[in-house]
Amino acid sequence: MSKSVVLLIFFSVAAAWRPVAAVADSHGDTLSQWIDQRGEQLWGKPPAACSDLTFVRRVYLDLVGRVPSVSEIRDFQTLGDDRRELLVNELVFGEGPRREAYTRLSASSLARHWRRVLIPPGTVVNGSVQGLETWLEDAFREAKPYDEMMREIAQIQSPDSAGGYYRLVGGTPESYAGNLSRVMLGVRLDCAQCHDHPFTDWKQHDFWGLAAFYSDINGSIDNPDGSQPTGKSGEIRFEGETYRAKVLWEDTAMDDAARAPRVRLARWMTSRENPNFAATAVNRFWQLLVGRGLYADIENLDLANDDERAFLDDLGQKFADDGFHVQRLIAAICKTNWYAARALSESDSDETFRRELKVISPEQVFDSLEQSLHLPISRIDPAAPRWTGARAQMVNRLGEAIGETPEDYASGIPQALMMMNGPVTSDAIDLDRSRLLRAVVESPFFDEDKRIETLYLAVLTREPSEAEKRSLTEYLDNKPDETTRRKAFGEILWALLNSPEFVLCR
Repeated sequence: MSKSVVLLIFFSVAAAWRPVAAVADSHGDTLSQWIDQRGEQLWGKPPAACSDLTFVRRVYLDLVGRVPSVSEIRDFQTLGDDRRELLVNELVFGEGPRREAYTRLSASSLARHWRRVLIPPGTVVNGSVQGLETWLEDAFREAKPYDEMMREIAQIQSPDSAGGYYRLVGGTPESYAGNLSRVMLGVRLDCAQCHDHPFTDWKQHDFWGLAAFYSDINGSIDNPDGSQPTGKSGEIRFEGETYRAKVLWEDTAMDDAARAPRVRLARWMTSRENPNFAATAVNRFWQLLVGRGLYADIENLDLANDDERAFLDDLGQKFADDGFHVQRLIAAICKTNWYAARALSESDSDETFRRELKVISPEQVFDSLEQSLHLPISRIDPAAPRWTGARAQMVNRLGEAIGETPEDYASGIPQALMMMNGPVTSDAIDLDRSRLLRAVVESPFFDEDKRIETLYLAVLTREPSEAEKRSLTEYLDNKPDETTRRKAFGEILWALLNSPEFVLCR
């Protein structure tokens, strides 16, 4: 039996919809055209575009954090020639009848991603990250400009500000300084904490000059092996030497640093004139959506040469000129030929631009299962895995093997066993408990081809190939009676759910 099959979702027929036509400048259209033109100057002609169904799966995963339902796929297929642009506007800007749901899901998806940027997988944290994720979700739902969000993080007045980020990453000036430079400027200063950086121009006074901005945060403590906050704003001691607050790329300490130093730091760090702030931001959004940054070594942007930075710096300037509007940047990237390019294989080595396969996050895996299998989601439903602990268990187990970038695939035996034998999958293939299977198998309007097709659409967002159809039809025909034939659809669904294709954004 073919193993490259996927999960089925509850079948429904929804009324076709058409969002209101978008105004170009307010929906990123002008920027997307500029990106296409600039990309051709750098990479040449873009690769062939992916299929419509691939695009639908890709954009739903990237923008709302789950695969589309069968009814959402059918809605998309009723639209005209500009259906891809209309779908992006629907998901990003909430145009159309599903506005409330998509606005909520988009903010939640962005918050989860950006929480991982702020606190990378494997980081030991002090406390729960939920407060930080909620803070991020509120900011994205309100369409808060990116520079304003980052400014709030940089100018914190207490360990609990900005979702408690300061406390989560260690609660010391040096841990916070190292994280801010990495997140906002694409610069890793950690190696300059105890000595001048061995491979770059960063000096020890650069690191401690940045840490000094946080020396008076309530809760900062003397560390036997670390900093000794002086209690004065803008001043910190390390190994007997006192460092005064200074920003990067400047040799001298900030004048009058004792006066609102973090406010001044935040303004400098998030300024459109800052050489790395906007460039690092667009590089991170490009990595999120396309799989690899415009400059691949995303947290070592200071190592890039002028040619490697040219496109990135220009796109960053466009982002800044547009008021750091996150949603318009995302929409613009999603409407480009580069985002829509088919994922390339090793045989396409002659291509100058490569669209890589991306591995979906643990939360996206569960939320896609929830959508595809039509699982109960109500808090008061005792069978809803979102609230019984099944979601947390799956996310934690899959999170153990999450890669450093979207293109890393690090899953091992524990993660495979969770998908193959976990309670969500076990219920999904049981005809008595699976809403999806019952809807497909018991529908009087479906023949076997339509049942197979619906399962593929629900799980993998594609139709089965002719070879897969033949293989599965033969598999079903070999069943001796109606009972085993019906159970065979559960086996097909199991194979689809455990196909590597299910956890990939192709």
